[in-house]
Amino acid sequence: MKRIKNVVLFYNSKRRKALAYASAIERRLCLAGAKVMKICVNDAYCDFKNADADAAVAVGGDGTVLYAARHVTGRGIPVLGINAGGLGFLSGIEKTEFLSSLDVFLAGGFRKINRSMLSVSVVRGGNVVSGPVPALNDCVIRSHESRAFTLRASYGGQFLSEYFGDGLIISTPSGSTAYSLAASGPIVMPDLEVVLLSPICPHTLTHRPIVLAAAGELNVCMGGGRSGPQIVSLSIDGQENFLLEPGDAVVVRKHARSFEMLAPQVFSYFDILRRKLSWGER
Repeated sequence: MKRIKNVVLFYNSKRRKALAYASAIERRLCLAGAKVMKICVNDAYCDFKNADADAAVAVGGDGTVLYAARHVTGRGIPVLGINAGGLGFLSGIEKTEFLSSLDVFLAGGFRKINRSMLSVSVVRGGNVVSGPVPALNDCVIRSHESRAFTLRASYGGQFLSEYFGDGLIISTPSGSTAYSLAASGPIVMPDLEVVLLSPICPHTLTHRPIVLAAAGELNVCMGGGRSGPQIVSLSIDGQENFLLEPGDAVVVRKHARSFEMLAPQVFSYFDILRRKLSWGER
């Protein structure tokens, strides 16, 4: 990786500690000779079109990394997530470790880890009415009400199943440790080219999460509730939302570009599982 001279700094202004730490990182980057462009993830409008960067730094929790991922996709800009939030599962490094690794980072000494993404669209009456929108973790279809509804899923042009329950989680391997895990989905190594389909509270014991090849197109068509119409939404990475109507189809494909995550050379996914999810502990 080439030396890093221009950095886009994503930060969360609503987290006081993350804001203070982002300011400290900005100062250190500037002192080291790097040019820094700051983007607040809480702003309603993000002007990223003119950003000329060798790398991006996302300071905060997983939400900050997810925001950055959607904005750098297609730009070829790798992202280093610095955990200054809670779990920080998508972060490549902890905030206490970054400043001591700054010289290595700017010298291009961090490694790139490719993470697959989803491309999500909504089709209504044969027309695309939303998207395609990139998703690093997942897209979720669920009701705003505590009533079950029907979804009909097809994969690769073949009927897959009809789901009756509280909704569906469609996730990447990166998202396998997020909402999908809470719905009893499997943990999947992030370098695999697969998509996870996890039903939310299905009204049958036979519906369990399924792992599909990422190369196929997944089509999920909105049905209705058995007790009448209800409000159902599509949520992408928990940050972008779209209201669905009966008959709408959510079309999910593998995104043409990968998310490039930066991490130190010693980064270990299994170490993250053990430290942050207590995986394998008795």
